[in-house]
Amino acid sequence: MIDDGVDALVASALHASRHRAILYVLSPYATGPSHSEKAMPFTNTEAAAYGLLAMYAMDMYRVQEDPLRPPDLTPPPAPGLVAAGWNILAYITGKDSLLPERPPKGPLPLIDQTVYYGYLAQRAPGEMIAVIRGTDGFVEWVEDAEFLPVPYAPRIALPAGLGTMLVEQGFWTLYASLQLISPKGESLGPLAPAVITAAGTAGTLVTAVGHSLGAALATYLTLDLARGGLGERVSACLFASPQTGNQAFVKLFDQTITDYGLFNYLLDIVPRVPPGPGYSPLPRRTVIQPATAEAKIRFDIGCNHHVICYCAMLDYEETMKATTPVPAGEAESAACILGPQDGKPSLAEQLVSDLAGIIPV
Repeated sequence: MIDDGVDALVASALHASRHRAILYVLSPYATGPSHSEKAMPFTNTEAAAYGLLAMYAMDMYRVQEDPLRPPDLTPPPAPGLVAAGWNILAYITGKDSLLPERPPKGPLPLIDQTVYYGYLAQRAPGEMIAVIRGTDGFVEWVEDAEFLPVPYAPRIALPAGLGTMLVEQGFWTLYASLQLISPKGESLGPLAPAVITAAGTAGTLVTAVGHSLGAALATYLTLDLARGGLGERVSACLFASPQTGNQAFVKLFDQTITDYGLFNYLLDIVPRVPPGPGYSPLPRRTVIQPATAEAKIRFDIGCNHHVICYCAMLDYEETMKATTPVPAGEAESAACILGPQDGKPSLAEQLVSDLAGIIPV
């Protein structure tokens, strides 16, 4: 069950200035000016644009034409993805995380069926993205889920003396199953080494993008890419991420990845799991608050989590432009956006005000 403990790192977040759309949280592990002088590598508008890429990845999965046939591993690109100038180079596949409408209590349920999880795309020479979708039913599953820590064992061995690193078993097992395939369905190998090969040695910059469960998977991918040879050519833009590992793991991530942004909405329950002292959030995260977001979102467990809602809260105008008409697969999620911020108190804002100092951030 979800813990109600207070996160001391950002206990004052609920009192942040109303003139700021988000709260910046800097890493306590920063050792040089690259961290302290650059709060986040992404503006709100840039982050919203990356969030839409995660939305398109999910929509490409949702709009499978025949649910009775095996899922398409290489679905056509979403119209919005094409309109934004991105060209799909390859597809990400992995074990299916099957979450029914009323998911059972227990670890993340995985089955042997291989399904589409996202894509590798390029917009211009030297600019590449690896986007991993979320999973329908995930926000309902986390309410009663069981999260089991296991040793972090990446392909490239860790140096000695870093302490015991643990990651969440279900997320890590699913990540280990991820592969890259060509648009024709040909295997290109395990995800991280295949992305490194695709990026080459010509200075291509790679941004890993993920929402929800996809954000957890993108976290592991980002670290593998950086440690696998891409180094500072790798960045990450993550949304609504569950906690991926213990303090030692997130410290390694924070010290290794120069540029990353994690955006969590204050009332979204997913960033609060797994609960307990065995798991920690990435340090340099951004907490979006109802009173200062650019959009008003209907207070609902699903609405609080949808990536299109995150995008609207970060940049309402650009998100509305990009999602009008509403993309296929997003009708229910888009209905959660009530309109632009108008200064009038909402239910979400009232709840935050009433629970100030109690809601963990």
